[in-house]
Amino acid sequence: MEREGKLFYFGDALCKKAGHSLRTKSGHCIQCNTSNIAYQLRSSATGFVYLAFSPSTKFVKVGYSKHHPQERAEFLRNEAYGNLRDWDVKRVVRFEKNAGRVEFSIHAKLEPYLRPVVYKRANGQIVECREIFCCDLELAKREFDAITTKKA
Repeated sequence: MEREGKLFYFGDALCKKAGHSLRTKSGHCIQCNTSNIAYQLRSSATGFVYLAFSPSTKFVKVGYSKHHPQERAEFLRNEAYGNLRDWDVKRVVRFEKNAGRVEFSIHAKLEPYLRPVVYKRANGQIVECREIFCCDLELAKREFDAITTKKA
């Protein structure tokens, strides 16, 4: 599947829950849980992985974007992502594939510092941010650099 660039397959053992045969590369049923489709697409996508920092709170955000992260930083500030308007992008790496997977690897390393933040978007939608970490910026940079240089 990797060699041919395939993200989904069918015909393997049926899922235990409902007997479906459509799966992600990692074997998860995409019929029982359609969010597996979005997860797989993001995980395998081309894009930028970035590290942003909020000086006012010392929070770190690690994210993925199809667009250059300087544009993303403007969006984060304008959106007041996590109730913050001072996001500044400190690191950026572009990946031809698996950008989402790299992002999730960094999240896993920083998980002990995860700081979920709930905020209301301008359109009234309530959002829980799960990409914000309360840790030293230098620690976040080290973890980011270690993973992105290994995966680049």
